[in-house]
Amino acid sequence: MFVSIGPVVIDDIVLPDGQTRMGVLGGGATHAAMGMRVWSERVTLLATLGRDVPEADRRRLTRAFDLRSPPRRDAPSPRAWQLYEHDGRRTHVDRTDGDLFTAMCPRPDELPTEYASARGARLECDAPDPLREWMARLRAAGCGHILWEPWNVFCRPENRELFGQLAPRLDVFSPNLLQAQRLTGLKDPRHVLAALLEARVRVAVLRMGEAGSLVAGQGEAAVAVPAVPVSNIVDVTGAGNAYCGGFLVGLAETGDLGHAGRYGSVSASFALEQFGATFALEDLRARAERRLGSLPGPASGGPAVGLGP
Repeated sequence: MFVSIGPVVIDDIVLPDGQTRMGVLGGGATHAAMGMRVWSERVTLLATLGRDVPEADRRRLTRAFDLRSPPRRDAPSPRAWQLYEHDGRRTHVDRTDGDLFTAMCPRPDELPTEYASARGARLECDAPDPLREWMARLRAAGCGHILWEPWNVFCRPENRELFGQLAPRLDVFSPNLLQAQRLTGLKDPRHVLAALLEARVRVAVLRMGEAGSLVAGQGEAAVAVPAVPVSNIVDVTGAGNAYCGGFLVGLAETGDLGHAGRYGSVSASFALEQFGATFALEDLRARAERRLGSLPGPASGGPAVGLGP
């Protein structure tokens, strides 16, 4: 069993040609859960749902996952603009107050006991708290692997010292390249990866969009994982989250970082092919295996500098 934790968000998407897709079911937790669902049928989504989530979307969520939704009395969903440029750049603009987003995040005490011992959990939460509380609860229950995707607001130079305090607690830390560059103050992806590991996080996963990902663990060589080619990219929203969900399942199933990265790349490829966080479940694992089989094996990047023992 795998668990994805966070709020459901409603995205309003503006494409480079001016076309819009309004009211799209999204949120990092939802996309990550779908990335898990590519590889496992036992996926729980712990996510608060606002009063304005359409019933059709609720049904989609319950078909795909074991949905656990803590109540938030008469609260709307967090909402965000996703604005895209022709060169692939995206601007995220919150349309609702940040306090609402925080209020709609599940709390550690809202995770049912039977799910705390999952094989893997993907966290979307603020730091240092409630991240510390989540980690303590999941570790005490014997959760297999815990992955934290940081928010943009955390990935700032002034939080480097705080990250150094949190890093040794983390199983897997997975920022995107821009987030990690801001946090570390470095530009070269391999130097960025090395800096994350020097902070003593157990596994660092650097997501780089169409350039693939860089993955390394303490004392292990960095591995470059290619992206899965997608002939018709419809929407890139949530692809990085889906990668994290797939990576977590791959890590639990194979124990190999390179293979886990390939699982993540396949999950991301499905997310790129449509609008919204959920997609067709029919023959999903078989389709994923075919994409996995066509993907070149991960390439060793050589020993990453500055790794601990």
